[in-house]
Amino acid sequence: MKLQEGVDLHFIDTDQFTTNRIRIRFAAEMSEATVAGRVLVANIFEMGNQEFQTAQAVRRRLAELYGAQFSTSVSKRGRVHCVDVTISYVSPRHLPENEDITVEILDFLYTCIFRPLKKGRGFDSQIFEVEKTNLINFLQSEIEDNFYHADVEMSKLFYKDPSLQIPRVGRLDLVEKETAESTFQIYRNMLRMDKIDIFVLGKVDREQVKRKLEDFGFTYRNPKLELEYHQEYSNITQEKIERKQARQSILELAYHLQVVYNDVNYPALMVFNGLLGAFSHSKLFMNVREKESLAYTIGSQVSIFSGMLKVYAGISRENRLRVMKLISKQLLDLKCGKFTEEELELTKNMLIHSATLAQDRQNNLIEQVYNQVTLENRNLSWLDWIEAIKSVSIDDVIRVGQMINLQAVYFMEGTEE
Repeated sequence: MKLQEGVDLHFIDTDQFTTNRIRIRFAAEMSEATVAGRVLVANIFEMGNQEFQTAQAVRRRLAELYGAQFSTSVSKRGRVHCVDVTISYVSPRHLPENEDITVEILDFLYTCIFRPLKKGRGFDSQIFEVEKTNLINFLQSEIEDNFYHADVEMSKLFYKDPSLQIPRVGRLDLVEKETAESTFQIYRNMLRMDKIDIFVLGKVDREQVKRKLEDFGFTYRNPKLELEYHQEYSNITQEKIERKQARQSILELAYHLQVVYNDVNYPALMVFNGLLGAFSHSKLFMNVREKESLAYTIGSQVSIFSGMLKVYAGISRENRLRVMKLISKQLLDLKCGKFTEEELELTKNMLIHSATLAQDRQNNLIEQVYNQVTLENRNLSWLDWIEAIKSVSIDDVIRVGQMINLQAVYFMEGTEE
């Protein structure tokens, strides 16, 4: 349902939860110039506004709304950066006399988003500086997390597009540049120019919600967003080794994918990844960690919207070459069909079980709808996806394996000094 060009409303009609959930998603092109400001805006939304001027006042209002839960978050998808504003509240059928507080919830959201605490041409300087300091402290602690550091370095190695190299929460240098005024300008551009999707999950009065959201005053916008990113495979494998004081070393291998979300090979790719390293019965876990005892932790994951399959391992530095060879052997075995029907069926059952559990989570239902509206005809329903997984054969796994090629290797050598 279109509220305005570039502003869409999606109702998810369900009564399987005791709470309703409303999410407003602001989406824009990922950019060094805006990512830090967007993260700060998300954090500032939670800290107060012109009506509820402190975080304590915000919490008090949420308590009055029968303990509603309010939060913000940021994420990346392809070349797109998303800021989510989410509130969950008790559905009318679970309140005395079926009281419906949806209008009050929408009023609260409007105040948080459209009436922030500001001073002159910027955000309130006191709140801004607190949130800027908090984000800097968070990023400094993340930098000390060796796996986070490895992921950031791998993104720099693998992706040719600079926007894909930026973490979803920005970088320390980008946050340090932000001012109350520059961040406020980014906030204003979010309201005027971002693609906006509003999700309302639960039993609600649709006309009432639509009228209320129309009163928010969203204006025309027509952003061109690329939710999927694909780069050409290069015959040159990018490599980087660095040393860092740490007890264990980290090895990451990134593979180029010739598969896009929900194309004909997507179900087979999910099975391939499951066989490789997504589960406790997977080859990486069983053969590298359990059988050879060469990894403290190991696994694999697919970033389908940016075309990467990544293998990660926490190891002892002297085992780097042995682990690399073993990882390569696990991939080669899968590409050659060296796995059993029993392993295949177990992996498919694990994927189906995970998908079934996901139907009991509100966030997953919202993401399914988002995929449907942004990817149009390429999104499978939950039941269709399960049938697609069930139909994956050994030959399908072998075929998709030929579309997976090593592109980058990162090794953080842990040293005692």
